[in-house]
Amino acid sequence: MYIIFLCTLFFIGLIAKSYKIVPKDFFKKINRFIIYIPLPAIALNKIPQLHIDQQVILPILSVWIIFFTSILFFFLAGKYFKLSKATIACLILSCGLSNTSFVGFPVLTQLYGSESLQYAIFIDQPGSFLVMSSFGILTASFASTGIFNIQTIFKKLLSFPPFLCFLIALILPKNFFNHSVNTILETIGSIMIPLAMLSLGLQFKLELKNTPWRNFAIGISYKLILAPLLIYIILYFILGQDTYINKIAIMENAMPPMITSSIIASEYGLDEELAGVLPTLGIILSISTLAGWYFLLG
Repeated sequence: MYIIFLCTLFFIGLIAKSYKIVPKDFFKKINRFIIYIPLPAIALNKIPQLHIDQQVILPILSVWIIFFTSILFFFLAGKYFKLSKATIACLILSCGLSNTSFVGFPVLTQLYGSESLQYAIFIDQPGSFLVMSSFGILTASFASTGIFNIQTIFKKLLSFPPFLCFLIALILPKNFFNHSVNTILETIGSIMIPLAMLSLGLQFKLELKNTPWRNFAIGISYKLILAPLLIYIILYFILGQDTYINKIAIMENAMPPMITSSIIASEYGLDEELAGVLPTLGIILSISTLAGWYFLLG
């Protein structure tokens, strides 16, 4: 039912845009609200509660490996295809990170049972969310300023609410907030994905002929095929570890592009058209690729 609700919000956004029910750039206001309110709430609610042990280290590291590999991959692809700096940064942000929560959690629950979420949360929080809140924002800041000025970049970082809340959350002791405060933070954070789907609907272009198909293909090929293949090779062939938690790690890295990082790319003016289409069409295409990875893993 939740998936149906989210799809409905996406189509409401499509209809609202097509019939000009809302202003043209209304999605930017939604994006800004997401960045300033629900995203910091998630960091403050989730990160202090995490306890990282040895068995989740590799799955967490897999997210970092995919992100840093994406920098090299898209930089080389950008050189070859003569892509702009904004497009390269958009591809890194969108396809260097996976949709480990909105798509990942429901898919894993269906395929591997609810017990898979106790591992998936580590891949999502100290993995995807941490990378997005630190190096993801650093990438966006660098691409938008045009120069590698440490002072300018860190000024942007320190004025970005999710990053500030992430830093605070890292030093907070477990159970720092009482149950009531955590409940409020969780409620605020829970509206992020519905608002993100509405925003994506408002940004999505029905004129698919104008979609940057080449750039989309470059990004989605890395995200849905090459990224999980890299983790599969590392875990199964190099380390020889065929375990339940490693299957979860591979499947999480095979998820479509992250919605939140795509919104950040759009907010920083990094190829907004590509940032809007990657997570939406990516979700549709991932249905077949996720099925393929599931059967391959057994």
